[in-house]
Amino acid sequence: MKEIDVRFSAEEMGMFKSMTGKTMQKYKCDPFDFSTSVYGIVGILVDNKGYSFTNLIEVADYFGQEEDVAMFKFQSAEYDKICSMIENQTLEESPIKSTISQIRIVNEHQELYKKDIKIYDVWLTRGIIFKLGDGREVSFEKEIWFSETINVNKGHDLIKKFSPVSEFMESWSGDYHGECSREIVIIE
Repeated sequence: MKEIDVRFSAEEMGMFKSMTGKTMQKYKCDPFDFSTSVYGIVGILVDNKGYSFTNLIEVADYFGQEEDVAMFKFQSAEYDKICSMIENQTLEESPIKSTISQIRIVNEHQELYKKDIKIYDVWLTRGIIFKLGDGREVSFEKEIWFSETINVNKGHDLIKKFSPVSEFMESWSGDYHGECSREIVIIE
């Protein structure tokens, strides 16, 4: 059995822990054309410190094949230097101006079985939800393994907008079947 863990790292989790109680001033991303999905990068500004979420292609093991898969990452960045990955595109800013009261990291546990024998055990970060002091939420969700898009949402109870775990389970046939569950890590 092969085990893969591409959840946010201890360093990334440490950055999130430092954000609670601070003000999310704004975020920026590509303009929303037909959906709230953006390509590859989102920048956020928290107490005048910049960070970026990226979801970019890397070659990695995807259930037995070396494939180009998107990896969701978070890092400190100069906010003014965060730019679109689309040529001649300008990122649009969305003001938030609210205190971060809680951060929810949404992780998935994906298991692949061949004839009832587990052959893959995978953990990945699906997304993050910032709960704000004024009751709103802002979320950033990684799409499927092969997509570099990030879904951006604002509102309430945003976990309901995340892709269902059934998408992974329904993508296998024949001798293969998948199981998928979620855990939410709460940072306060």
